[in-house]
Amino acid sequence: MNTLGPANIRHANALACIDAFRSVEEPLSISDIAARTGLSRPTIESVISGFEARGLVAEAAAAEAASSGGRPARRYALESTSSVVAGIDAGPRNVRVLIADLRGRIIARATKVIDGAPTSDERLAIVTAVTADALQRSGVSAANLQAACIAVSGIVGESGRLINSFAVPEWNGVAIAEHIADSYDCVAVLENDIKLAAYAEHNMGAAHDVDNILFIQIGNRISLSQTFDRQIFHGAHRSAGEVSSLRGMHWTKTSIKGQLTWRSGETAEQVFARASAGDETALSEVVAFIREIAPLLTTVSLVVDPARIVVGGGLSRAGDLFVDMLREEIHRLIVLADKPDVTASPLGSIGAATGALALAFQFGSESLFGIADVAVPAIVLDRETREIA
Repeated sequence: MNTLGPANIRHANALACIDAFRSVEEPLSISDIAARTGLSRPTIESVISGFEARGLVAEAAAAEAASSGGRPARRYALESTSSVVAGIDAGPRNVRVLIADLRGRIIARATKVIDGAPTSDERLAIVTAVTADALQRSGVSAANLQAACIAVSGIVGESGRLINSFAVPEWNGVAIAEHIADSYDCVAVLENDIKLAAYAEHNMGAAHDVDNILFIQIGNRISLSQTFDRQIFHGAHRSAGEVSSLRGMHWTKTSIKGQLTWRSGETAEQVFARASAGDETALSEVVAFIREIAPLLTTVSLVVDPARIVVGGGLSRAGDLFVDMLREEIHRLIVLADKPDVTASPLGSIGAATGALALAFQFGSESLFGIADVAVPAIVLDRETREIA
């Protein structure tokens, strides 16, 4: 039988107090925190003392004395920008960076289009510069950046480095996370962009109410990712979902790099927009594409039994046509009464950056709060953040 020791109890108490501070904007008294957590005053005072030493909380300015003339209660506030977090989407053609405070509020954002064919070092320099730009816009010192996650296209190995990327092969084996960590003296982690997009759906997208999803992203390539118990699933070789590597499908007939090719438009978004507008050639191509991918998606779905299939990427903004047709075909192929819902992601192309932000909070919990397993905060995407997608 496992017995909770003093360290476990202290950890649980600290987590409860962090939740209390995050739940409100105004400063809290010891009595306020006790009411929200059920903890005793001495316990709360001990936790706050530790938080003050880390700069996580500070005593707020004293309120006016009560009418009885008694001394006003001390009140404490979360120092939300004492540490900040970066979610970095280092895509093949775009870099997007989000900066969030300890409450999960996005306080700055920056983006840059990548032109030409930069070298590995040039790519690293661009990512570092866009991150610096976002930090400058936040008004927070770069020294306050404590945790970062970088989303990349390709398979991230156990080493934490890219081991196979069709889109940015020059980054295979490169110490990307280490470079960001060294540049900003923070903890940093690398993760596949599509897996992060799926992870984002649980925190701020179409899967906040379910634990297991199958995520499909269709843009320049088609990729899948899965989550179980709201966590990213990697597989034995960390290549789960890499369907672009499957020979004989639409996307491998004319390209060895898994690039989707279309006849009725240059991009998937363009083709589906034309189909939605009634272009018969485009509609015919969409129907053929769905009939090709639906059996694959249905097979995977029957194996893992997700609560929901989420469609992300550029096509999630292309209207209901693709999602409706895909749902109809998947449901037609499944003979069971219980079928997974198929829905569009509300995150669009910002999914990888927001997922990176969420994973940075999870990965960097100890650097941010001094304790492990602090929950990812509720991250609300404002209009300005959505527009950088």
